[in-house]
Amino acid sequence: MDPELLNSERRILQLLIVEGGRLPQSQLVERTRWSDSTISRTLCRMETQGRIERFQLGSGKCVVLPQDEE
Repeated sequence: MDPELLNSERRILQLLIVEGGRLPQSQLVERTRWSDSTISRTLCRMETQGRIERFQLGSGKCVVLPQDEE
């Protein structure tokens, strides 16, 4: 993993890898026990950097690893 990753980003990437590259955002909140706003800010930063992608899934969002990182 990239040494420049923040610990929060590293934790999210680890969870995504363990779950096959895809996880609802609500599950990230539940598994990390971080607030919705902390997860949202971290995911926004990661999405801007191209580390993850998010898409609407029902009333929530799903977080996925980009195809080239799976």
